[in-house]
Amino acid sequence: MNIIVVQMADRQWTMQAMHLASAMARNTGGKVVLLHLIQIANPALLNTQLGITPPTRQEYANIDDYASVAEDYGVEVILQPMQYESYVDAIIQSVEHLKASIIFARVPESIIALWRKFQLWNMQRQLAAQKCQLYTLDQPAQISQDWTPAVTVKAAK
Repeated sequence: MNIIVVQMADRQWTMQAMHLASAMARNTGGKVVLLHLIQIANPALLNTQLGITPPTRQEYANIDDYASVAEDYGVEVILQPMQYESYVDAIIQSVEHLKASIIFARVPESIIALWRKFQLWNMQRQLAAQKCQLYTLDQPAQISQDWTPAVTVKAAK
């Protein structure tokens, strides 16, 4: 089964990613996994109940909205919480654990532009080794007012 992971980020970005991922899952007979990353301040708390911060009311409302998007497309959606210390490692490990073929992830901006480029390159390299495609929905350098993110999906056979 084709598994498409969508990392929860800000609401607008995640809604766009959910629409694209749900359309892709519908066309390929896959399912969508909504990845809720929880940053841990103390590495000793990884994989313990002490390190889990429950979602806020707003996050619960957003999760319901994201699930509604997948439901509208007729695809299964699963919520997967994951604790992490390193963001890039968390993305790579989530793909490995879920055996995903596609991941929508928001790579945080950095004060040092080259650092973000390196992180993207490193993620793409590691994900390619797992036969997984990374989509970031980054906007082009020349932003027009009507730009919307898009992914080309081949028709299912």
